[in-house]
Amino acid sequence: MAEVQRKNLSRLSLFSGSTLAMAFSMLSVIVLLIWWQRLINSNLENQYRFFASEIAEGEVSNGLRKLIENQDARLASLLFTTRDSNAVTGNAPQIIAERLQNRQKMVLYEQTFFSLLLLSGHIFFLYIYFRERLRRRQIEETILLATHELRQPLQSLSLALEILAPKAKGKSRTAIESGLSDIARLGDLIRFLAGAFVPGKARFTETEIGHLGKFIDTFLSEEFPNSTGQIRKTIAATPAFRLRLSAELLRFLLRNLVGNALKYANGPVEISASVASGEFIFRVVNSGDAISAVDFRKIGEAFYRRTTSPVQNTTGFGLGLYLCGRLARSAQGRLTLENDDSGRTVAALRLRSFT
Repeated sequence: MAEVQRKNLSRLSLFSGSTLAMAFSMLSVIVLLIWWQRLINSNLENQYRFFASEIAEGEVSNGLRKLIENQDARLASLLFTTRDSNAVTGNAPQIIAERLQNRQKMVLYEQTFFSLLLLSGHIFFLYIYFRERLRRRQIEETILLATHELRQPLQSLSLALEILAPKAKGKSRTAIESGLSDIARLGDLIRFLAGAFVPGKARFTETEIGHLGKFIDTFLSEEFPNSTGQIRKTIAATPAFRLRLSAELLRFLLRNLVGNALKYANGPVEISASVASGEFIFRVVNSGDAISAVDFRKIGEAFYRRTTSPVQNTTGFGLGLYLCGRLARSAQGRLTLENDDSGRTVAALRLRSFT
């Protein structure tokens, strides 16, 4: 059996807001390295100044010689006339001064190398951050422009189909009704996108759920009236709780998760809902075809749809999971997807709950 694949669809990208924190962390390390450089220089100067003063006063004992050997074997080899003698060369002060300069240069080179290495990483992450930020902004602007341009044509098309529907028969009438249903879904999505991507708009309010079982039953009967026989529910008894997002956005989240499961399932869809450890947990399990490793890595990206032919022929816009991941993150939650070779795909939504 292949290894189970897991993916957090609500995870912040490495190259997003967290990159700034990473960049500032690198800058703090560089500052620390500079402070470390100054500290080492100060210690070296004090150490070699002590050696020079002791030698100038003729206080060269066995203890001092051993100290110099332990601290700087290279200095000891240049300073003393023989290995076992305490006698120093005539130019001892000059040797000490030159050795101090060499040690300081060596430390400076080491710190400069590490600083440049960290600075290069810092610049690289900043570049990636601004590139990804520009990419997300372009996606959001595209969505806003598309929703604005699509409103009027959709209204006109819906009106035309409603006029034709009473006169159509058989397959034509079925096709028109399917088209009207798709237009209604697209209209709902457009209204959501028009509000969700307006910068600075306060769109997240609280939703209170008094009875979880009744809420789920009402939601399923209103959103999926023709699929209740395919859905198996497991709803835990919970006290009243609140979620930090509007009822409309909560239904958008649940509708996408259940709708995707029903769309691709080959059998029953299992739904469970509960509240535990301060989290509202909503799980959807279906037994459709297992998602390929290639598709699984990309699923949840904006406008991405799976590459298999049956999926491509299924209605959809490739935005559902992408938007659900954003909403879950904004509502202090997370959305994860799990897939294995047995054909079971599990979508788990966890939202922070408040009593």
